Amino acid sequence: MASLTSNIDILGYSTRLPGAKNSDEFWSLLKDGQCAVSSVSPERWPLARFGHPQQSTSGKTYTWAAGQLDDVWGFDPAFFGISPREAVQMDPQQRLLLQLVWEALEHANIRPSDLAGSNTGVYVGASSLDYHHRFIVDPPMADMQFMTGNTLSIVSNRISYIYDLRGPSFTVDTACSSSIVALHEAVSAIESGQIDTAIVCGVSLLLSPFAFVGFSRATMLSPTGLCQAFDANGDGYVRSEGGAVVVLRAARAGLPSGSKSHGKLLATGINADGRTVGLSLPSPYAQADLLREIYEGLEVDPKELAFVEAHGTGTRVGDPAEADALGKVIGQKRTDVLPIGSVKTNVGHLEPVSGLVGLLKSVMALKQDLLPSSLHFNTPNPDIPFEELNLKVAGDAIELQKSDKRRLAGINSFGFGGTNAHAVIGDAEPVAVATETLPVEAPLVLSARSKEALQELASRYGD
Repeated sequence: MASLTSNIDILGYSTRLPGAKNSDEFWSLLKDGQCAVSSVSPERWPLARFGHPQQSTSGKTYTWAAGQLDDVWGFDPAFFGISPREAVQMDPQQRLLLQLVWEALEHANIRPSDLAGSNTGVYVGASSLDYHHRFIVDPPMADMQFMTGNTLSIVSNRISYIYDLRGPSFTVDTACSSSIVALHEAVSAIESGQIDTAIVCGVSLLLSPFAFVGFSRATMLSPTGLCQAFDANGDGYVRSEGGAVVVLRAARAGLPSGSKSHGKLLATGINADGRTVGLSLPSPYAQADLLREIYEGLEVDPKELAFVEAHGTGTRVGDPAEADALGKVIGQKRTDVLPIGSVKTNVGHLEPVSGLVGLLKSVMALKQDLLPSSLHFNTPNPDIPFEELNLKVAGDAIELQKSDKRRLAGINSFGFGGTNAHAVIGDAEPVAVATETLPVEAPLVLSARSKEALQELASRYGD
């Protein structure tokens, strides 16, 4: 199922990622070719109890490599009208997204009060219930707000409640492809005329050791602690955490005053692998079918792609399957080689958030005319015939030349249960720069919810 559009603008976005507290820091990390993967902090849980270097050890993980946020607990409940007692019962994923939605609306230059009561939709990709697991071993800790604080449906519903948004509001869980599937659902609602504005989110936090143990038993995690996408040394993926939000607006609704488009969303599509040789093993045929539906069925020209942001986890099975689909449907239809890369080499694999992180990397790359390098690529995977497929991993940063045609970028995202998703974005429409009419002595007016917050905001403007 695919949807073609040329009438949806990306008005704003926000991120909180390993090594990057905001979107500007995220771009700096990408541009500088940095890897933010570190290790699980011993403050999260007793690492020695659940870890063992031997992969065959039952009930243990053989790696604590991870992309981590500096602070997953910090939250100002009073800002959102939430009591401290309820905030403790709320999954930090809910808390993080409330903050990121505010920041994305700020970036879009939209006052939250202007959306209150409107038919704005909220679409969230999320899978983890790690915080919930902490209460299972100590049931008396659960209070009256425990269920609303620890249910996946409320991750999206909480946003609609706090911001008084009346459009569709639901959480999507298709594992690693969740946030791009959520994006597709938002696009479908906008194109059908159901809504004009959508807030699309992805969130995942590493708050329990049990998924590390489970993925270790499945030998999916990298023993070397790096996502080495499309490299011969790719030996699994690295778990990571964070959140991302994008604000979409139908062109028919017009740009809000003072806002601008950061890019166009041109097409999205989703499908499923069906029956494969194993539930968690990918199907290059189904992935190719999805790409064919978009690039051939919707007549999106592969020649206009500046690059494809691949799923690229660094696994010996997944990378060749993805490259095969990309090459046969897109790469071989072009005269020049198709650059591909993976943001997971920078920040790790954020699982349900990963697709949205790749989309925002792509938006920034087009804005900055630069495709950042895909890290840890030294020896091409011998199972991938790159020349035959007309693909090239962006081991070095690539300058993206402008022309009279809109440049496109594709974003791949796959779930380990077989749900595939793809999105195509393009350059924003050129706009005339408004003439500055304010006198140079005009005051800068700042406001905040507390004296401390105002001082911090003033300090940031001062810097």
